[in-house]
Amino acid sequence: MKPTLIAATPMVAVLIWLAAIMLDPGPYHPNSVLLTGLGWLLLATVATVGLVLVGGRWALRTLVVVLGTTLWVGAVIPLSTWSMAGLGASAVGLILLLSPRQRRLVRKLPTAGGPPARSVIVTLAALGLPLALGLIPADANSWVIVMAACGPLAALLYSRTIPGGLAAMRFGLIGATLALAASMPLPHALVAVLVSAAITATAWSSDVSVAFRPLIEKGTSYAIPPELAPKEVLDRAGIDEKGRAL
Repeated sequence: MKPTLIAATPMVAVLIWLAAIMLDPGPYHPNSVLLTGLGWLLLATVATVGLVLVGGRWALRTLVVVLGTTLWVGAVIPLSTWSMAGLGASAVGLILLLSPRQRRLVRKLPTAGGPPARSVIVTLAALGLPLALGLIPADANSWVIVMAACGPLAALLYSRTIPGGLAAMRFGLIGATLALAASMPLPHALVAVLVSAAITATAWSSDVSVAFRPLIEKGTSYAIPPELAPKEVLDRAGIDEKGRAL
C-alpha cells in the first residue's frame, strides 16, 4: 500500500467512529460527541498532513494516539455494526502505521530548520483539548464547549505567530481554565486544569519562545579585494576586478 494511503487510514477510522458515536453515543452527552468528533478531525487532519508532507515523528505519534482514543470510545459505547467496523479500521490503521515500511519513511531526526519539539507539543496539546474533554463519559454543559474552544484558538494564534499567541499559551489557557472551572462539571474541570497547567509549564521553555519570536542576529560585512569577489557581484556593483567603475 502507498504511504499516502497508509497515512489516510486513521482519518477513515475516525470518520467511522464518528458515525458510530453519533448513532449510539451510550453514556456520552451530545456536547461530548461534538467535542470528540471535533478533536478527532483536528488532530487527524493535522497529523496526516504532517506525515505525508514532512514525515514527522510527531505526526506518526499523534495518529497513534488518535487511534488509541477511538479504542477507548469503543470500550465505552454499546457494541454495534458501526463500532465493530470502527474497531477493525483502528486495528488496520495501527498495524499499517507501525509497519516497518511506514516507519522507514518517518524522519529519524528532526529537520535542522524545523520548530523545536516543545513548541510542537504545546500546539498539539492545545489542539487536542476538545478531544480530552470530549472523551469524558459525563454530562458536559455549554461551559465545557467554551473551554474546549480556547485550545484550538490558542493553537491557531501561536502556530501562525499572531500577536498574543505566546501569551495565549503562557497565560490565556490557564486563565480561562481557572475562570471557567467552577462552572464546569468536576471531571471536565479537572482535565482542563491538568492539560492547561501542562501547556503553561511547557510554554515557558525558551524553545517555545524562540519558535514564536526567532532570534535575529545582525549581519556582519567584511571588506574583500575586488579580485576575490564573484563576477556577478562586481557586475551588479558596476566595477571591474581592479575596483574601477565600469
